Amino acid sequence: MRTIGDWTRLNARRHPDREAFVGVDGRVTFGQVAERAWKLARGLRAAGVRPGDTVGVLAGNTVFNAETFIGTAISAGIYTAYNWRWAAEELAAGVRESGAAIVIVEDRFRSLLNDALDIISARDDTVALPRVIEQGEVETLRIGDGEAPDVVAPDDPLCLIYTGGSTGTSKAVVLSHRAATANALNEYIDLGIGALPEERGLMVTPMFHSAGLLTWLVTHFVAGKTTVLVDKFDEQEFVEWVGRERATNSFMIPNMMRRLMQAGAFEAPEVQQHFKAMHTGAGLLRMPNKVEFIETMPNAKLFFRYGLSEAGPMVTRLHHDDMLDIDVDGSIGQEYTLVESKLMSIDGEDREIEPGELGEICVRGPSIMTGYHRRPEATAETIVDGWLHTGDLATRDERGYYFFKDRLKEMIKSGGENVYCVEIEQALYLHPAVLEAAVVGVANETWGEEVRAVVSLRDGRTADAQELSAFLRTQLAGYKIPKEFAFMAATDLPRSGAGKLVKEQLKTKLGWN
Repeated sequence: MRTIGDWTRLNARRHPDREAFVGVDGRVTFGQVAERAWKLARGLRAAGVRPGDTVGVLAGNTVFNAETFIGTAISAGIYTAYNWRWAAEELAAGVRESGAAIVIVEDRFRSLLNDALDIISARDDTVALPRVIEQGEVETLRIGDGEAPDVVAPDDPLCLIYTGGSTGTSKAVVLSHRAATANALNEYIDLGIGALPEERGLMVTPMFHSAGLLTWLVTHFVAGKTTVLVDKFDEQEFVEWVGRERATNSFMIPNMMRRLMQAGAFEAPEVQQHFKAMHTGAGLLRMPNKVEFIETMPNAKLFFRYGLSEAGPMVTRLHHDDMLDIDVDGSIGQEYTLVESKLMSIDGEDREIEPGELGEICVRGPSIMTGYHRRPEATAETIVDGWLHTGDLATRDERGYYFFKDRLKEMIKSGGENVYCVEIEQALYLHPAVLEAAVVGVANETWGEEVRAVVSLRDGRTADAQELSAFLRTQLAGYKIPKEFAFMAATDLPRSGAGKLVKEQLKTKLGWN
């Protein structure tokens, strides 16, 4: 199985003049990417990066970020993508979790990084802060000429992708070069990403997401095709990017698709001319949306998939021919070629269940994670006998189509983002007026799910939804802020015999089911 360094070398030889990355900050060919990445890899090694060291990166969807990813991968460092939507508190936790000795930052995010580093220093002044390399300094790191020696093996770690956990703290998923290549091959073989002769993939999902980095950028890079990096999603800009760059396909969450359809973006002549395939997932895609897209874009194909970062990320997929099949409406599809999946019982009996029964999706194959960074216990709980336990519940029919039902852990998927209830609850408990808090996900056709919170206030204290929202915005990213607050007396909250809040009963009581 190839490494990113292998693909860099091969693409430089096969397609030296073909554009590899295009973005708001320029365009580079595969030949140029190789030369610049080899120079950066040597520079990072000279700066002290050793095999297996984490290199933090705080950057958007830019050519700069894409080149940094390739150079870091060749250096044998672990590309660690920080979420630029994080609040400073969250970024501080991510920097500490990754243990990065170097953080490369785009200029526009420097103040956010400064705030995070200040938080780390204030908490523990004995902690060594990472060396910060600003965007303009990266050019000074590039040294030497010609191909850099490849010291990376396929099973070596390639990147850390942050996900959440049931405890509310971020975990970093370790994915290898082998895993990234396997996922790219899955996308190429099963959904044809990278197979069109003149393919130019439009990337609107951020590089700190596994869907953006691995499913889109790496897949096109492995296939030797162009990635067009869009730094900010906007309906009119989508049309302009497709027309200007002749983009042929894209991956986006269903809500983005709905926004484009509502704005009439798919009816634009340039989109009708160039666009050949839409890939979507991480949300609800219902039959009316499928019909509208297919009728509006008769010359384009529509694909849906399910996955999670720990799986590398893709697990199952629906083909274009499945989209209007009423028997699989609501299905997340069948397993990819290089993925093996099964449903395991949730009754503690450790058995594979029969079609039609509800069970936990378990996955194995070359694309799954190596483990959680610096969390061997969590890794051992999640990967058992080579099988990744996803924590997601589903049924499967006789043909192998999976139907997602719920999550074992309290995770909300809102607008393509994973939101963890405990994390928000913990933040609410920091407010002096909050006695008790419960956060739940409620179905929302636009966002998949929306975040709502139930709060009990301390006697003699007051707070309203506006105050709590403003408070949470100092602790959390905006997409984690509850859309609605309900206030109840603690004595009115439904509880189990052990005194724990029963959230499903709470949602029923409030009419939120």
